Amino acid sequence: MGRNKRIMDTEIKGEMQSIAATWKQFRIDNGLTQKLLAGVTEVSRRTIQSIEAGLIIPQPATIAKFEELRKKYEKNGKVSRKSLRKPKDEQDDYDF
Repeated sequence: MGRNKRIMDTEIKGEMQSIAATWKQFRIDNGLTQKLLAGVTEVSRRTIQSIEAGLIIPQPATIAKFEELRKKYEKNGKVSRKSLRKPKDEQDDYDF
């Protein structure tokens, strides 16, 4: 069991590092802040920091929101920051 656990831990660690690199590179390439990405994916900035550091794997709903954002960028090129903002009446605690 010990060897299998180490193999699984290594696979999970590799997946976390891959996700971390993908998210961070996308954000930097498109001039997004962690705060803005957090608002769009509806998680805290600390969660984005943890994802980018490879400390956590995002929840499926968060991944879906991130993938939706990536598709917008792929389809339209850079998307304006203004188009990512929620209307004032829909804004939560995010000040972006």
